[in-house]
Amino acid sequence: MDSFEIISVPPRNPVVRVAALLLRLRAELAAAAVLLTAWVWLGPDHVRDSAGRWVAVPDTGWDTSTRVAVFVAVALVLVGLPWTRRYLFHRGQAVLTRHRVRQALLECRVLNARSRACPLTVWARPTRVGEAVWVVLRAGIGPAAVAEQAEELASACFAREARVIVWPRFTTVVRVEIVRRDPLAPNLIRSDLFRYAAGDVHDHGWPDDPTPRVPAPRTARPAPARPALPLPAVAPRPALDGPSDGGRGGDWSDYV
Repeated sequence: MDSFEIISVPPRNPVVRVAALLLRLRAELAAAAVLLTAWVWLGPDHVRDSAGRWVAVPDTGWDTSTRVAVFVAVALVLVGLPWTRRYLFHRGQAVLTRHRVRQALLECRVLNARSRACPLTVWARPTRVGEAVWVVLRAGIGPAAVAEQAEELASACFAREARVIVWPRFTTVVRVEIVRRDPLAPNLIRSDLFRYAAGDVHDHGWPDDPTPRVPAPRTARPAPARPALPLPAVAPRPALDGPSDGGRGGDWSDYV
């Protein structure tokens, strides 16, 4: 018979579960709250009529079509500017990485033995190579249990590598570094070795880079401090380069 495993999850307080859900979705809820507040603030004012219903006050605020056009225009501006686009993209990727790290730990069963609670992913921020996620371990979970799932974490976050670093002061907190790109990659470092490796000294190895390469200025070689010794008219021959009296004679090939 095939073996099977029964995982029992003790019941939790509904208030705690809702609080944990709000903590995980705080970024999405904050963005939705800002959009909803702006939508209501730009809209017309509302008052109650004699029947107790809310009706819009004429000549106040913007109508629905105008507000939609304003929202679309602001979104296009934020996406069109390079710095705002990079900021929003990296922040959104950090939030997605935080959710993916928690889901990977949950699927790999890095849980508390008794309460079956998953570690808390409390914070995530973008870095130069990817994202960094701070994870708070619950009682009964060690840093080694998270470090063993480094490959699974990298695969879940669509990254090339994942590193687990323990906080020096407390082993309860670990930092999961998701590495997506290498700032020291070969396509970011210009080296003259590409020319010689290609067999052409004029090949800089970057056909897609239109930036002209300025050669380094050559400095004049300083004059020698002492005059060079004059060379003899006839170079001296080695002592064993020919037959000699009392010697074995022959050339160098006799001794090789």
